[in-house]
Amino acid sequence: MAVREVLPKEYDELDQKLEKELPLSICGLVHFRLMGKEHLLTEKMMLVDSWPNFSVLVIIKRQMRETWLSVCFCKDPEFAANLDTILQFASRDTSLPLYIIGCTPDVMDALINFNQSATSCPFRRLCPDVMVYTLPAENIVPLTIPDGFKITELSNIHTENVHKSWPYATKEEWINYQITHFPSVLIETEDGRPVAWEVQHEYGAVGALHVEPEYRRSKLGSVVTRNLAEKMTKDGQLVFALVEESNPISIAFHENNGYVRMPFKFSCMGFCMEAKKKKEM
Repeated sequence: MAVREVLPKEYDELDQKLEKELPLSICGLVHFRLMGKEHLLTEKMMLVDSWPNFSVLVIIKRQMRETWLSVCFCKDPEFAANLDTILQFASRDTSLPLYIIGCTPDVMDALINFNQSATSCPFRRLCPDVMVYTLPAENIVPLTIPDGFKITELSNIHTENVHKSWPYATKEEWINYQITHFPSVLIETEDGRPVAWEVQHEYGAVGALHVEPEYRRSKLGSVVTRNLAEKMTKDGQLVFALVEESNPISIAFHENNGYVRMPFKFSCMGFCMEAKKKKEM
Protein backbone atom coordinates (compact mmCIF):
# COMPACT_ATOMS: atom_id res chain seq x y z
CA MET A 1 0.00 0.00 0.00
CA ALA A 2 1.33 3.44 -0.96
CA VAL A 3 0.68 6.29 1.45
CA ARG A 4 -0.89 9.27 -0.32
CA GLU A 5 -0.98 12.87 0.92
CA VAL A 6 -4.14 14.77 0.03
CA LEU A 7 -3.24 17.96 -1.85
CA PRO A 8 -4.72 21.38 -1.01
CA LYS A 9 -6.63 21.45 -4.31
CA GLU A 10 -8.37 18.24 -3.14
CA TYR A 11 -9.45 19.54 0.27
CA ASP A 12 -13.03 20.31 -0.79
CA GLU A 13 -13.44 16.76 -2.03
CA LEU A 14 -11.90 15.41 1.19
CA ASP A 15 -14.41 17.44 3.20
CA GLN A 16 -17.32 16.04 1.19
CA LYS A 17 -16.13 12.45 1.54
CA LEU A 18 -15.67 12.78 5.29
CA GLU A 19 -19.14 14.26 5.61
CA LYS A 20 -20.58 11.21 3.83
CA GLU A 21 -18.94 8.99 6.47
CA LEU A 22 -20.66 10.73 9.42
CA PRO A 23 -21.11 10.11 12.27
CA LEU A 24 -18.08 7.77 12.44
CA SER A 25 -15.84 10.40 10.81
CA ILE A 26 -16.91 13.24 13.10
CA CYS A 27 -13.51 13.62 14.77
CA GLY A 28 -11.63 13.78 11.45
CA LEU A 29 -14.20 16.06 9.80
CA VAL A 30 -14.53 18.59 12.63
CA HIS A 31 -10.76 18.66 13.17
CA PHE A 32 -10.13 19.19 9.45
CA ARG A 33 -12.66 22.01 9.25
CA LEU A 34 -11.35 23.63 12.42
CA MET A 35 -7.80 23.64 11.09
CA GLY A 36 -9.06 25.22 7.88
CA LYS A 37 -11.06 27.88 9.73
CA GLU A 38 -8.03 28.83 11.82
CA HIS A 39 -5.69 28.78 8.78
CA LEU A 40 -3.61 25.97 10.30
CA LEU A 41 -3.87 23.35 7.55
CA THR A 42 -0.40 24.24 6.28
CA GLU A 43 0.94 22.76 9.54
CA LYS A 44 -0.77 19.43 8.86
CA MET A 45 -0.48 16.46 6.53
CA MET A 46 -3.66 14.66 5.43
CA LEU A 47 -2.50 11.09 4.73
CA VAL A 48 -4.76 8.44 3.18
CA ASP A 49 -4.41 4.84 2.06
CA SER A 50 -5.82 5.63 -1.40
CA TRP A 51 -7.41 8.46 -3.32
CA PRO A 52 -10.11 9.49 -4.02
CA ASN A 53 -11.79 6.51 -2.34
CA PHE A 54 -9.97 6.15 0.96
CA SER A 55 -10.69 3.90 3.94
CA VAL A 56 -8.14 5.43 6.32
CA LEU A 57 -7.23 9.05 7.03
CA VAL A 58 -4.57 10.37 9.43
CA ILE A 59 -4.22 14.11 10.05
CA ILE A 60 -0.85 14.74 11.62
CA LYS A 61 1.51 17.61 12.35
CA ARG A 62 3.91 18.13 9.46
CA GLN A 63 7.01 18.69 11.62
CA MET A 64 7.01 16.74 14.87
CA ARG A 65 9.73 17.98 17.15
CA GLU A 66 7.71 16.92 20.16
CA THR A 67 4.74 14.74 20.98
CA TRP A 68 1.55 16.15 19.48
CA LEU A 69 -1.98 14.99 18.90
CA SER A 70 -3.05 13.34 15.65
CA VAL A 71 -6.55 12.58 14.41
CA CYS A 72 -7.57 9.52 12.42
CA PHE A 73 -10.52 7.94 10.67
CA CYS A 74 -10.64 4.23 9.87
CA LYS A 75 -13.76 2.94 8.16
CA ASP A 76 -13.53 -0.62 9.47
CA PRO A 77 -11.16 -2.88 11.47
CA GLU A 78 -10.27 -4.71 8.25
CA PHE A 79 -8.25 -1.62 7.28
CA ALA A 80 -6.15 -1.63 10.48
CA ALA A 81 -3.07 -2.73 8.53
CA ASN A 82 -3.41 0.36 6.33
CA LEU A 83 -3.64 2.58 9.41
CA ASP A 84 -0.52 0.91 10.81
CA THR A 85 1.35 1.61 7.55
CA ILE A 86 0.33 5.29 7.53
CA LEU A 87 1.40 5.77 11.14
CA GLN A 88 4.77 4.15 10.41
CA PHE A 89 5.19 6.50 7.46
CA ALA A 90 4.19 9.55 9.51
CA SER A 91 6.62 8.79 12.33
CA ARG A 92 9.55 7.50 10.24
CA ASP A 93 11.82 10.41 11.24
CA THR A 94 11.08 10.43 14.95
CA SER A 95 10.95 8.08 17.93
CA LEU A 96 8.45 10.28 19.75
CA PRO A 97 5.11 8.66 20.58
CA LEU A 98 2.08 9.84 18.65
CA TYR A 99 -1.15 10.54 20.53
CA ILE A 100 -4.07 9.55 18.31
CA ILE A 101 -7.84 10.00 18.62
CA GLY A 102 -10.65 9.02 16.27
CA CYS A 103 -10.48 5.24 15.86
CA THR A 104 -13.03 2.89 17.39
CA PRO A 105 -12.11 0.23 19.99
CA ASP A 106 -12.51 -2.57 17.43
CA VAL A 107 -9.95 -0.82 15.20
CA MET A 108 -7.66 -0.47 18.21
CA ASP A 109 -8.03 -4.19 18.98
CA ALA A 110 -7.30 -5.05 15.34
CA LEU A 111 -4.13 -2.94 15.45
CA ILE A 112 -2.93 -4.77 18.55
CA ASN A 113 -3.79 -8.17 17.07
CA PHE A 114 -2.10 -7.24 13.80
CA ASN A 115 1.10 -6.54 15.73
CA GLN A 116 0.66 -9.81 17.65
CA SER A 117 3.14 -9.55 20.52
CA ALA A 118 1.69 -7.44 23.33
CA THR A 119 5.14 -6.90 24.85
CA SER A 120 6.49 -5.10 21.79
CA CYS A 121 3.25 -3.76 20.31
CA PRO A 122 3.68 -0.08 19.32
CA PHE A 123 0.05 0.68 20.23
CA ARG A 124 -1.38 1.21 23.69
CA ARG A 125 -4.55 2.63 25.15
CA LEU A 126 -3.94 5.94 26.91
CA CYS A 127 -7.21 5.95 28.85
CA PRO A 128 -10.51 4.07 28.95
CA ASP A 129 -12.52 4.18 25.72
CA VAL A 130 -14.84 7.17 25.51
CA MET A 131 -18.46 7.51 24.43
CA VAL A 132 -19.24 9.97 21.66
CA TYR A 133 -22.00 12.53 22.25
CA THR A 134 -23.21 14.93 19.58
CA LEU A 135 -25.32 18.04 20.11
CA PRO A 136 -27.87 18.66 17.35
CA ALA A 137 -28.40 22.35 16.62
CA GLU A 138 -32.10 22.06 17.46
CA ASN A 139 -31.20 20.86 20.98
CA ILE A 140 -29.22 23.99 21.87
CA VAL A 141 -31.42 25.94 24.27
CA PRO A 142 -29.77 29.21 25.44
CA LEU A 143 -29.62 29.96 29.17
CA THR A 144 -29.57 33.44 30.68
CA ILE A 145 -26.42 34.17 32.63
CA PRO A 146 -27.12 34.94 36.31
CA ASP A 147 -26.68 38.48 37.61
CA GLY A 148 -23.18 39.40 38.69
CA PHE A 149 -21.39 37.56 35.87
CA LYS A 150 -20.26 38.33 32.35
CA ILE A 151 -19.45 36.12 29.35
CA THR A 152 -16.18 36.46 27.46
CA GLU A 153 -13.58 33.99 26.13
CA LEU A 154 -10.31 32.43 27.24
CA SER A 155 -6.96 34.00 26.36
CA ASN A 156 -3.31 33.25 27.10
CA ILE A 157 -3.59 34.86 30.55
CA HIS A 158 -5.87 31.97 31.57
CA THR A 159 -3.45 29.19 30.57
CA GLU A 160 -2.41 28.40 34.13
CA ASN A 161 -6.02 28.32 35.36
CA VAL A 162 -7.06 25.81 32.67
CA HIS A 163 -3.91 23.71 33.11
CA LYS A 164 -4.42 23.36 36.86
CA SER A 165 -8.12 22.52 36.59
CA TRP A 166 -7.96 19.89 33.85
CA PRO A 167 -6.90 16.40 35.05
CA TYR A 168 -5.84 15.31 31.54
CA ALA A 169 -3.61 18.30 30.88
CA THR A 170 0.00 17.71 29.89
CA LYS A 171 2.12 20.71 28.95
CA GLU A 172 0.98 24.29 29.48
CA GLU A 173 2.19 24.95 25.92
CA TRP A 174 -0.50 22.69 24.49
CA ILE A 175 -3.18 24.28 26.69
CA ASN A 176 -2.07 27.74 25.57
CA TYR A 177 -2.12 26.64 21.91
CA GLN A 178 -5.73 25.51 22.26
CA ILE A 179 -7.19 28.47 24.12
CA THR A 180 -5.47 31.03 21.89
CA HIS A 181 -6.47 29.36 18.59
CA PHE A 182 -9.85 27.70 19.08
CA PRO A 183 -13.35 28.75 20.26
CA SER A 184 -13.96 29.03 23.99
CA VAL A 185 -16.37 30.55 26.48
CA LEU A 186 -15.39 32.05 29.83
CA ILE A 187 -17.61 33.34 32.63
CA GLU A 188 -16.11 35.96 34.91
CA THR A 189 -17.35 37.81 37.94
CA GLU A 190 -17.93 41.51 37.44
CA ASP A 191 -14.48 42.22 38.90
CA GLY A 192 -12.83 39.91 36.33
CA ARG A 193 -12.33 36.67 38.26
CA PRO A 194 -12.63 33.59 35.96
CA VAL A 195 -15.10 31.12 37.45
CA ALA A 196 -16.26 28.82 34.61
CA TRP A 197 -14.97 27.90 31.17
CA GLU A 198 -14.91 25.41 28.29
CA VAL A 199 -12.89 25.19 25.08
CA GLN A 200 -13.06 23.39 21.75
CA HIS A 201 -10.08 21.07 21.62
CA GLU A 202 -7.75 20.92 18.64
CA TYR A 203 -9.18 17.53 17.69
CA GLY A 204 -12.69 19.04 17.47
CA ALA A 205 -14.49 17.97 20.64
CA VAL A 206 -15.59 20.40 23.34
CA GLY A 207 -14.06 19.83 26.75
CA ALA A 208 -11.93 20.99 29.67
CA LEU A 209 -15.19 22.18 31.24
CA HIS A 210 -14.59 23.62 34.70
CA VAL A 211 -16.60 25.54 37.28
CA GLU A 212 -14.89 26.82 40.41
CA PRO A 213 -16.16 24.83 43.44
CA GLU A 214 -17.95 27.72 45.17
CA TYR A 215 -19.95 28.50 42.00
CA ARG A 216 -21.19 25.00 41.27
CA ARG A 217 -24.92 24.17 41.34
CA SER A 218 -25.60 27.62 39.83
CA LYS A 219 -25.98 26.31 36.24
CA LEU A 220 -22.82 28.13 35.12
CA GLY A 221 -21.56 24.89 33.56
CA SER A 222 -24.70 24.65 31.42
CA VAL A 223 -24.45 28.35 30.51
CA VAL A 224 -20.85 27.82 29.38
CA THR A 225 -21.42 24.67 27.34
CA ARG A 226 -24.56 25.96 25.64
CA ASN A 227 -22.94 29.28 24.75
CA LEU A 228 -19.91 27.50 23.29
CA ALA A 229 -22.17 25.15 21.32
CA GLU A 230 -24.17 28.10 20.00
CA LYS A 231 -20.99 29.89 18.96
CA MET A 232 -19.68 26.83 17.13
CA THR A 233 -23.02 26.11 15.43
CA LYS A 234 -23.31 29.69 14.16
CA ASP A 235 -19.83 29.18 12.71
CA GLY A 236 -21.05 26.11 10.83
CA GLN A 237 -19.34 23.53 13.07
CA LEU A 238 -20.65 20.23 14.41
CA VAL A 239 -20.65 19.98 18.20
CA PHE A 240 -19.52 16.79 19.93
CA ALA A 241 -18.01 15.68 23.23
CA LEU A 242 -16.10 12.59 24.38
CA VAL A 243 -17.26 11.21 27.74
CA GLU A 244 -15.85 8.37 29.82
CA GLU A 245 -18.40 5.65 30.51
CA SER A 246 -17.28 5.57 34.15
CA ASN A 247 -18.24 9.23 34.68
CA PRO A 248 -22.00 9.29 35.45
CA ILE A 249 -21.91 12.97 36.42
CA SER A 250 -20.53 13.97 33.01
CA ILE A 251 -22.98 11.65 31.23
CA ALA A 252 -25.95 13.20 33.04
CA PHE A 253 -24.64 16.72 32.42
CA HIS A 254 -24.33 16.22 28.67
CA GLU A 255 -27.67 14.45 28.32
CA ASN A 256 -29.41 17.17 30.37
CA ASN A 257 -27.94 19.75 28.00
CA GLY A 258 -29.27 18.11 24.85
CA TYR A 259 -26.37 15.86 23.81
CA VAL A 260 -27.25 12.57 22.09
CA ARG A 261 -25.10 9.44 22.48
CA MET A 262 -23.75 7.87 19.29
CA PRO A 263 -23.74 4.04 18.85
CA PHE A 264 -19.95 3.74 18.97
CA LYS A 265 -16.94 4.74 21.06
CA PHE A 266 -13.49 6.13 20.36
CA SER A 267 -10.15 4.91 21.70
CA CYS A 268 -7.41 7.30 22.73
CA MET A 269 -4.19 5.56 21.76
CA GLY A 270 -0.48 6.02 21.63
CA PHE A 271 1.84 4.82 18.86
CA CYS A 272 5.60 4.56 19.38
CA MET A 273 7.81 3.79 16.40
CA GLU A 274 10.61 2.68 18.74
CA ALA A 275 8.48 -0.26 19.92
CA LYS A 276 7.85 -1.17 16.29
CA LYS A 277 11.56 -1.11 15.50
CA LYS A 278 12.45 -3.24 18.53
CA LYS A 279 9.87 -5.81 17.49
CA GLU A 280 11.41 -6.09 14.03
CA MET A 281 15.01 -6.50 15.29
